[in-house]
Amino acid sequence: MERILPYQAKLRAIEGAAVTDRDTSFPWRNRTGASTVPGWDGACPAPPQLAEFIHFCEHRTGRTFPEYRDFEAYAVEEFRAFWSLFLRWSRLPVSGSTSPVCDGELCERARFFPDLRLNYAEALLTGRDGHGPALTACHPHRPDEELNRSELCRRVTALAGALRRLGIRPGDRVAAVARNNVEAVVAALAAAAIGAVFSSCAPDMGAHAMLSRLGPVAPRLLLAHLRPEPWDTGVPIAARVAEVAGGLSSLTHLIALDAGEPASGIGVPVLRYADLISQGDEAEFTWERFPFNHPLFIMFSSGTTGAPKCIVHGAGGTLIEHIKEHRLHCDIRPAETIYFHTSCAWMMWNWQLSALASGAELVLFDGPVQGPDTLWALVERRAVAVFGTSPAYLELCEGASFSPRAAFDFTALRAILSTGSILHDRQFDWVCEHVKAVPLQSISGGTDIIGCFVLGNPLLPVQRGEAQCRSLGLDVRALAEDSAGIGELVCASPFPSRPLGFLGDTDGSRFHASYFSQNPPLWTHGDLIAFTPAGGARLHGRSDGVLNIRGVRVGPAEIHDILRAMDEIVEAMAVEQRAEAAPGGTQLVLLVVLREGATLTPGLTKRIRSRLAADGSTAMIPARCVQVSELPTTFNGKRSEAAARDAVNGHAIRNLDALANPASTDAIRDAIRRNGAVEHERPTDVVESRANIQVEGDLERLLKDITSRRVGVPVSLDESLLEIGADSLTLLKLLMEIEEMAGCEVAFDAFLSDPSVRGLSRLIRGERGHSSTHPEERPEVRPVRDEDVEAICRLLQEGFGSGNVGPGDWRRLFERPWASSVPTTGFVLTMGSEIVGFLGTLYSQRPLDEEGACVCNLTSWYVRPGYRGQGSLLLAAATRDKSVTYTTLTPGPETTAMVEALNFLPLKMRRFFLPGLNLGTLRAGSLRFDDDPRTIRSLLSEVDQRIFDDHAAYDLLHLVVRENGEQTYLILKRRRVRAVWSVLVPGSELLYCSNPGLLVRHFERIKLAILMRQRAVVFAADEGFVPATIRAARKARGNRYRSSLAGTAPELDLLYSELVLLPI
Repeated sequence: MERILPYQAKLRAIEGAAVTDRDTSFPWRNRTGASTVPGWDGACPAPPQLAEFIHFCEHRTGRTFPEYRDFEAYAVEEFRAFWSLFLRWSRLPVSGSTSPVCDGELCERARFFPDLRLNYAEALLTGRDGHGPALTACHPHRPDEELNRSELCRRVTALAGALRRLGIRPGDRVAAVARNNVEAVVAALAAAAIGAVFSSCAPDMGAHAMLSRLGPVAPRLLLAHLRPEPWDTGVPIAARVAEVAGGLSSLTHLIALDAGEPASGIGVPVLRYADLISQGDEAEFTWERFPFNHPLFIMFSSGTTGAPKCIVHGAGGTLIEHIKEHRLHCDIRPAETIYFHTSCAWMMWNWQLSALASGAELVLFDGPVQGPDTLWALVERRAVAVFGTSPAYLELCEGASFSPRAAFDFTALRAILSTGSILHDRQFDWVCEHVKAVPLQSISGGTDIIGCFVLGNPLLPVQRGEAQCRSLGLDVRALAEDSAGIGELVCASPFPSRPLGFLGDTDGSRFHASYFSQNPPLWTHGDLIAFTPAGGARLHGRSDGVLNIRGVRVGPAEIHDILRAMDEIVEAMAVEQRAEAAPGGTQLVLLVVLREGATLTPGLTKRIRSRLAADGSTAMIPARCVQVSELPTTFNGKRSEAAARDAVNGHAIRNLDALANPASTDAIRDAIRRNGAVEHERPTDVVESRANIQVEGDLERLLKDITSRRVGVPVSLDESLLEIGADSLTLLKLLMEIEEMAGCEVAFDAFLSDPSVRGLSRLIRGERGHSSTHPEERPEVRPVRDEDVEAICRLLQEGFGSGNVGPGDWRRLFERPWASSVPTTGFVLTMGSEIVGFLGTLYSQRPLDEEGACVCNLTSWYVRPGYRGQGSLLLAAATRDKSVTYTTLTPGPETTAMVEALNFLPLKMRRFFLPGLNLGTLRAGSLRFDDDPRTIRSLLSEVDQRIFDDHAAYDLLHLVVRENGEQTYLILKRRRVRAVWSVLVPGSELLYCSNPGLLVRHFERIKLAILMRQRAVVFAADEGFVPATIRAARKARGNRYRSSLAGTAPELDLLYSELVLLPI
């Protein structure tokens, strides 16, 4: 028996053709159509429009696309042909030339269809059966209002004619403070019909928040709802509209969208929407077509990191992108009903509006969500086929143990779209079990592009937690992926819905800084994403909200997802707090909202930490857990990590008006204050010597106190510190404190055999105790052996294999000429016979004082992700000899935190010089420059000859500069340095200078000679070589450290290091 869905019945009634008569052959549809989400078999009784379009492209181009990924690649590589074909297939009402398709190759400057003209409102309203449904507005306490396409078009053209009579011209800006109902749709389309630029705010915003958005827009006309509704809060809407109108000096008229009475004090004429739409004659209205890139909407950024940016979107780019997403990715068809839960302040309202161009019927709802059943009841009542919602609403329903399928009939529902935040794996299963076995499609993009970068696909399976594919025609990538494949979301190709720019940004500098300065010439979106081999995408939150915990990037959403399983926790948000005493200068603070009646006890805090350690990583373990009543939320329902971060750090909230609950930030500040500062340095009154500990109980009591303070939660005597979430850096600092207290060494590897307070007590008393884990299950550290070298090189290529360092280059760490007699070339972390970590040790004998000193440069520290909790074992082994001076010259963030915890001190400030900055040193004098190696060696002292011999084999510039019997020996490396403007440029970095005085006296002449020889544009040197009296273009605190600073100028050099050995 043929299976007919409700939307097919509508199609048959409208089109008069049987769906089953269509060509359903598509070679890879059946191979990939099955979903891995239980209950959905991917069956579709009609061929998706995406399949039809691919067949159209095959016919037009003569190509074949055996797999979907072949077509996806074609749409990127031949994006001009793709967009040209799509425009032809979509049959949009346009005029002018479709050539050129795109003027320009770079995303930042490219313009699509510069010679094409269209009218956005005409494309949405004409060319369809006028009796077909257009939209239905639903109200909590009033009957639904239904409009067919003919009536909607009549109202739009009537209002558009009225706007023309009021003097509104193409390019003028109009704004609305509107509820999500018919009047808002008519207002937006009427503005578009005459070429005006439309902006909107939701009525739940405060007047100040509205003005912060609409003030820069300077609209000539304001349309607003004035009638109060029972669910309104705060200042009456009419009074807020009056305040907004009073703050807009550009305003000439206010149009009341309902029968509400305006407040007093409005200084412009007030007209009634009902009167204006009753006066027009549709037959007299002419559809003027405007350039493809004519401005259509001004959207606003969330405002959580400053004043909202006014983002200008073009009519053609918005329209063609939305139609592509609706018809190809969402398979929205004529007469299908679509409802996306949104307000007029969110881009999804504009996105849904464009579905009229696909012939869909829109459902609008302007009431509150009163419970988990509110929206599902609407889906049933209006026979919604495509329902758009958010993970937060699905979570609300799940948390309330509400099963919609038990209460409602979802016969018409065929797809659910979700956006706004990360959609978790379990929510896919919940929808299948408690709603219906339909595709749950995660879509993600943003206001910035008024569309999606990743979204659904009717030809591909649905995978838990993933968006199904990239948006066709967009070269979307994960840039600078980490070991988990997570990278910055960028777009490398031009795309039509890229904004025209920011309003008022005449030179484009703010637009460039926002989207193109980070990774030029790529669009950088500010999201973290990972792509699967099959082309699916997992979102990992905002990149600017990602936590960097001792160098490990953690998405806050990951922490929330893990804690979601704990019954006591309703919501959780992880943010970074500045803390000078903490390693790296920041620490993780976890804000938790608990269920009614629950309290954040030490026991619950310990369980939170244990859960994060067990299900996540030690990097996710908070230094502080703080209970709050609610989290900051923007008007579009998104949690504001930026506002929470400001509150936790005691800063002014950068844009309080962007929040729907601004009082939440004061509550967070109070909670942080009550929680108290976390101690990172032990108080002196708890330090006792081992001699004063007379009995075992006293020692264990003291160890328990110290450990509880360091770990941040109360611990018992036999509790494993690893299991309650103590990370390796915390444990390292704990052992350092205990060693000082007890007056004896506590070996890290011995401690790991029993990582508890009682185990520490046994170690201090000289007892090994019983291992809590089997030896073969624990990673171990040992010195590097000759047979390890090839495995280490492969490991380092795995960890650092990008840029200029190739697989063979790592061997230089073990084949250096000065390494004839050294303690070891490094240490390895092993799991059984496998090497899972490495830390290199480059030893050299240096003249730091009269007797000389041994210096060890720590380099190339890499540990595989699964073993990073034991990474500090390598550092503990490598720095055991206290007579050695240790340096680290290229540390990553986690290494920096570790060495700071060991009290390493930073080296001098690095300074960057451009040619011609210090003309005062360009003095006359008889300087002689020698760069011939044979001449240089004969001029050097015995100490410098040894340095020359040790470094002659490497790609370095050796230079002797002489003046009247005085000379200086310089060693420099040509490498790319981040100088002014934060751009990588060829630079000459000074590694060694035997006589800084001569360099300073003739700095400009010597610098120019170096730059010419190395064909570089920047000269870089530490302040020890070039004092502050010489003016620099830029200064930067380099992340270079050493364990002691005994000695004078010569000890500041950068020789005998990875800077010499490796092409970095």
